[in-house]
Amino acid sequence: MDDTADEHIRDQMICRYFKVARRDMVFLKFILEAYEGMNVMSTVDNTAGIIRIAVMPGFVADMDELLDDLGRQVPMERVEWHDETCRF
Repeated sequence: MDDTADEHIRDQMICRYFKVARRDMVFLKFILEAYEGMNVMSTVDNTAGIIRIAVMPGFVADMDELLDDLGRQVPMERVEWHDETCRF
């Protein structure tokens, strides 16, 4: 895939921001990495426990369902983030 195609995909990504306990970040990263190609999780504020989950185009409904399920296992509070640029 060329750089132009990569940029187009990044422009279409949907980002979800959550506040989670720092102790749960590794668990969430581990689970979300199993869904390779569907999302990218990153920490945007380690002190506050804010993570960003960038969802690839075409997987938003599946990832929202997965995040709802994970939210029943791990406390995850959906938050708005001041930097809404959805990049990874």
